[in-house]
Amino acid sequence: MEQQTIRPDRVRTLRLKLKEDACRTETAADDTCRREWVDTSLWREYMGETGRRLYESFTDEELLDILRDTAQALGHAPAQKEVFCVYRSYIRRRFTNWPAALRAAGLKPPKKKKKTG
Repeated sequence: MEQQTIRPDRVRTLRLKLKEDACRTETAADDTCRREWVDTSLWREYMGETGRRLYESFTDEELLDILRDTAQALGHAPAQKEVFCVYRSYIRRRFTNWPAALRAAGLKPPKKKKKTG
């Protein structure tokens, strides 16, 4: 099966829509990610085959900035549930796990090495 080509202008448009969807969830009382807060016609593009290209369009620093900006707004390092679900998925995928992402963003101290002996 041939991989679908996604034009760069489509990726830019999706990034803008994703940001709009994330901003809408910030004002919601419930901190879980609900699909009704996301433009449903775009959900598949965020998380499906097109989502891979969208995910790849984010640099490490852009994803870390999402964490830093969220931490600044909250006044503490964000829990996973406090970050928009699509961004949360991208961040975990890029940095392997949440604690590693927080450390990379400078929001969590590095792991202390266990003393041996």
